[in-house]
This record gives sequence, C-alpha cells and structure tokens, in this order.
Amino acid sequence: MKKKIFYITGLCLCLHAFSGCTDYLQEAPLDAPATGQFFNNQTEMNAALNAVYKLVYWNTGNIPYQYVFDGWTDIALQRAPDLGEGNFDVFNTHSKSLWTMAYLTIQRANTMIEGMETGKANVPAAVYNRMQAEAKGIRAFAYFYLVNMFGDVPLITKPLLPSEFYNQLRTPKADVIKFIYSDLDAATAGLDWAPADRGRMSKAVVLGLKARTAFYNKDYKLAADAAKSVMDGAGLGLNPKFQDLFTKLGQTPNAGKEIMFEVLYTDADVNAFTYLPLSGSSRAAGGQSARFPQQRLVDMFEAKDGKRIDESAVYDPKNPRLNRDSRLKYTVAIPGDTISMNLVTLVYDIYKNTTSFKNADGTWSTKANADYDNAFGPSKSGVGLLHAKYTMTAENNFSARVNFILMRYAEILLTFAESKIELNEIDASVLNAINLIRKRAGQPDAVMGDQTKMRQLIRRERTVELAMEGFRWFDIRRWDIASIVMPQKVMGIAKDPAIIPARPNFKLTVVNDLNNIPTYAESESVRMVREMRFWYPKLNLLPVPQSERDTNPGITQNPDW
Repeated sequence: MKKKIFYITGLCLCLHAFSGCTDYLQEAPLDAPATGQFFNNQTEMNAALNAVYKLVYWNTGNIPYQYVFDGWTDIALQRAPDLGEGNFDVFNTHSKSLWTMAYLTIQRANTMIEGMETGKANVPAAVYNRMQAEAKGIRAFAYFYLVNMFGDVPLITKPLLPSEFYNQLRTPKADVIKFIYSDLDAATAGLDWAPADRGRMSKAVVLGLKARTAFYNKDYKLAADAAKSVMDGAGLGLNPKFQDLFTKLGQTPNAGKEIMFEVLYTDADVNAFTYLPLSGSSRAAGGQSARFPQQRLVDMFEAKDGKRIDESAVYDPKNPRLNRDSRLKYTVAIPGDTISMNLVTLVYDIYKNTTSFKNADGTWSTKANADYDNAFGPSKSGVGLLHAKYTMTAENNFSARVNFILMRYAEILLTFAESKIELNEIDASVLNAINLIRKRAGQPDAVMGDQTKMRQLIRRERTVELAMEGFRWFDIRRWDIASIVMPQKVMGIAKDPAIIPARPNFKLTVVNDLNNIPTYAESESVRMVREMRFWYPKLNLLPVPQSERDTNPGITQNPDW
C-alpha cells in the first residue's frame, strides 16, 4: 500500500512540475471540445468529412448490414439462428450494433456541422456549403434507419456536453422525420446533381433519400414528387446489364449512371475489402455459404412470358431455372447452374458428392463437391440454393472489393411507380418507369390495370429487382404483411431431384395473391425444410438496446419488449 502511495505522490509531483513548462505544453481548456481547434481550413474540413463518410459503412463481420437485412425476412436466411426466427430479446447484438453505429454517424456529422463554423471564412462559400450539405445528408441517412427500425428515437442535432449524455429522451417518429426532411432540403440546396467524388452525397442521392423516407412513411405524394425530381433532373439511367451492377469489373464503368451511392472498397487501401462474396459463395468454390435464399424468392420471379409461375404455360417445374426472368440467374443459383465464384467455375450441384469444375485450359474435370457433403453447405445447412447477387464477382473471396450499392436509379423508378399506384394516379409515366426495368430483364412490357393489379405487379417487381439490397425488411412492414409472411417453415428445393414438387399456391388468400406470396402445403413433404419461424406484433420494431436503457433510464422501451 505504501508503495502505491509513493507512486501516486510521485506522479502528482511530476505533473505539477510539468505544468509550469508553458513553453512546451499548452493545454486546451477542459470544458472545450478538442475538435473546436481543428476545422480551420478546407483540408481539415475534408479530412473530417471523410471520417463522417467512413461511419456510413455499417458492417457486421465485414459485410454491409443492408445485405444482411433480407436474411431477417421471408426471402432469405442465415445459416445460424438470427433475427428472422423471431426469437431474440433486448440484449440482441444486431439491435445494439445498429443503434450504436447510427448514433456514431450522427455524432460525427454533428461535430462536423458545428465545428466547421470555426473556419468558415477560410473556405470558398461553394465548397463550404457542399461539405456542410454532405454532412447533413449523412445525418439524415442515419436517422432514416433509426426511425424505421426503432420508431421514436432521441433526436440529437448538435455535439452533446458531458452533462447531456445521460438525459436524452425519445422524440416522436413524426418529429424526427420532419428533421430528416429539413436536413435533406438543406442538403439539396448545397449539392450538385453529380457527386464531387465517387461515393459522396449528391443532389440526386439526397432527393432519393427524401423519396425513400416519405415512401416508408406512406407519404406517397411527397415520395413521388421527390423521385420525379431525380428522374427529370439528374440525368441518370439504368445500366445495360443487370448483372454488371454486382461485380467489381461491371461496376467500374457504371454505364448509364445507375449506381448513385455505394460502400466503396478501394484498391488503394489494403485493408479495404469485404467478405460479402465469401459469406454467400459455394462451399465447393471455397466460400463459406453462411447466407442463403429461400424458395419463396425464387418463385416470385416471373416466367419468360411475363406471368407468375402459377399462371404461366412456359414454366416447367422439372426445370425451374429455365424460361424465367433473366434476373433470377443473377440473383439465385439453382442446382444445374454453371457458376463462377471465388475465381472458380463449376456446375452447382447439391445431390451428389462430385461435380464438374472448369480447368484453366478450358477443359472440365470431376472433383469432390463440398456443396453436397459439407456440414455448413447449402445442402445440409441451407435449403439447396445459393446467392448469386454479389457472389459472382471475379475476385478472391478473401480480398473482394466489389462495392455494395446503397442506392441506385432502379429504386427511384420503383418508388415513383409504386407511389403513383398508391395514390391511384396510374398513367403512362407509371408504366414507363416499370417497363424500363422489365425491358432490361428481357420481360414483356407491363400493361395498364386497376390499382389492385398494379399493386400486385409493382410489389413483385420491387422484390425481385431489389432482393438482397436491404429493402424487404421494411417493405413487408409497410405493406402490413409481415404477420403473414414471417410465421412459416423456411422452404427450399426438392429433397430428391426425381420427385418434382408441385407448383406453389399463390392464391391461398386474397392477401397472398396481391403480395405474390407462395405457399407450399402440397409439396412440403418433398422439399428441403428448415426451421419454423414465428411472428409477434412487437417485431414490427427492433427493441431499444437494454444497455442504452441501463445507461439512461429515461429512454423508454418499444411495446411488448
């Protein structure tokens, strides 16, 4: 004990002695933020803005969170139990991570927006306004996810003092949405249509985010208007090839400027890579196959004649990958497909212990098939399907740099079309927006129908176009169908390729038909089946992390949690 006292006394004397060395040490006031000394010029402001952008990349296991969201829905699954099963509590890691990452993003944006006032006179007005607008756009981006996943949340608009850390209360969702709109409107005024650099906010992105926010708040007039502003003013278009959007090589030219906002993985940074392709790739190709599609997603893709598979004359249950919407093969890998993943080309098969692999000289060899016998592969841990979107990129899975798309022009077109349909303002502009997307997929043009038929069409189109891009979790809540689609057995392909499952039934109820929800009662016994999932009303929102409530008891919990 005496020894410890001597150490502490000595340390205090040393600190006292050094405190007199004013020529060598100038302490900043303890009641002032260190960042207040930083924002003096454009270089420093840009460095701070880069740090804000870095926190937009919300990751779990080096995979963008938005990619994971669909695994919590009825169209995909995770190999290990996760949120999709409906069996989690207020201590859930994902809930905590999303809350924390969003508020870290907001904290940095707040610090940037307030701190940059220090050097305002030293920076050209246009540059200053652009950087401030980008920070506000990012702050709105974070709040969009918070209110749509948690409902009411603390609205923090400036850097907090230490005394304010533990007394923040939840603000009504409607008020947070108003704040999001105000940030986005301010950002719109300070940005050009094209981003200053790839991966940055632009006028098109913030208007797209305004459309998205209004869309999920069911303000369809505002959503349609914001989307139309992008369509009319941004000069964007669809990439000629759907599949090129999800490979590193295909993303580079971005012909048509479809990619609007993305998580960037640059070759210039050795530490910038993603495990997204690794997580969904074939075991036989050296992937981890930790995430899989469900059969429900496959069955939502139309047949080549433009009809749903329960109504099509060209759909063949014996060859379910043939005569289909071309997007299917670039979204889901079905046994029999030739796939290229992790720099390996092979015939995907789950029914036998060998399969064909392509050699470097173009010949083919038969080798052992880990997709069949690996305990964590798609046969034993999945339902026989693999993700093709983002996994068919010609890269090493352990150092992949395919960018993840956070917003693209196809979403803008779909948002505009669905908003107009919900307003029952169905006209040629609606059909044109939908058919631009369908033509790229090689599907027949949609034709005018009543509101019910158009809802059915747009909901199917939105699901297949945007699968695995982070929208389904929100869509099934906005359409009020989560309570119908989530409590289910996770279904897959035929257990035995010689026993062909019956076509699914989309017409079990009017709601099933409207929302293109297949059911499998007639074929369940011959299909691969995973866990039974459950649904409770509380699952419409994530729980506020218990750790936040332990720290700040004034933060209330969501209903039933």
